[in-house]
Amino acid sequence: MTKLDRYLFKQLIGPFAFFCFIISGILLLNQALKIIDIVTENGQPAYIVFELSFLLLPKVLITAIPISGFIASVLIINRLFNEEELLVMMSVGRSFISLCKPFLFFGILIASLLFFITHNLGPFSHSKFLNTQERIKREYVTQIIKPDQFISYQNKFTFFFGDKGNNGELSEILIEEQITPDTTLTHIAKNGQVITEKNSNSLLLKNGSTQSFNRQTGTFSLLQFDTLVFDLNQLRKDVVSSESSLSSLSSTKLKEKINTMKKNDTRLGRAVSLLHDRYAKTLLAMLFPLLGMLGLILGGYNRSGYVIRIISCILVMASLDLLRGASKSWVVDQPSLYLSQYSSPLLCVMIISLILWLISNKTTGLVKIKHKALK
Repeated sequence: MTKLDRYLFKQLIGPFAFFCFIISGILLLNQALKIIDIVTENGQPAYIVFELSFLLLPKVLITAIPISGFIASVLIINRLFNEEELLVMMSVGRSFISLCKPFLFFGILIASLLFFITHNLGPFSHSKFLNTQERIKREYVTQIIKPDQFISYQNKFTFFFGDKGNNGELSEILIEEQITPDTTLTHIAKNGQVITEKNSNSLLLKNGSTQSFNRQTGTFSLLQFDTLVFDLNQLRKDVVSSESSLSSLSSTKLKEKINTMKKNDTRLGRAVSLLHDRYAKTLLAMLFPLLGMLGLILGGYNRSGYVIRIISCILVMASLDLLRGASKSWVVDQPSLYLSQYSSPLLCVMIISLILWLISNKTTGLVKIKHKALK
């Protein structure tokens, strides 16, 4: 690269890093609200929020990096126009194609970063996130068995345990369950024991009674029992295991998974679409900075500003990303259409080529500026 190319390349890095930080922070804040719900509902310590947020960062960056690259490109070209640096570049004989070089190198840089995140780091962190979330949700037994404390769970159950012996024996047990808004079911037992079989947990209550009360009708019933089994599995929420999640597989492992799948496998379409979508995202991330740069150059200098061009570029970028999402859904239903997922990057290349052709054939106002500068 020439000194001018390096100058433009360096100018792009600062805005890219800034907007990547801002956009990632906004997206992460939105996700953090869901994380806080998971942590508070399951009685976890505060540091779990930071752990889960950190594991979500690669997923957030996958969205933030292409957008930040596009914004940085538009911002720099807008500044070059306003400060007439672009006019100086044209006056020293810079061609429009050579002006694209630093933006293309910048696109390759952020695409390389996104490639590593989407194909390796993203699936790894997603797997760790699911494992942590799974561990949190499977700890419901230890969360409810806290001696001498009333524990409310899922706004439906209330537990109280008087004491817990060294052998796991529980005493003075109370379990209140809100069956309906008007009906309450209460189990009281002198002793109890948690029984675990594989992934199933149950609470064996001994020497107690079950009371049912309806507030609306005033009906009360009492049933004495010697032993009663309370199913603790009903407290478990749905847990997505990393072993069953395709998004937690790196691209290499995902390819191996696809090769082992049968054609009638319901997950084949999702696996194929996920793999090729990773490549499509990377290609678009490489092309978006060049698209933003050429979109602003097309039409030349304008004293009133470039708001319309910027909005047009944003709409084109959003449309290309929308097409990428739509093609992904097509492949989910029909895996053989996987090549359609590259229609969005291909269309972006065609738009960039068209703009370069228009500029090269002296159809824009910027060419007049260049000729004027050369006189």
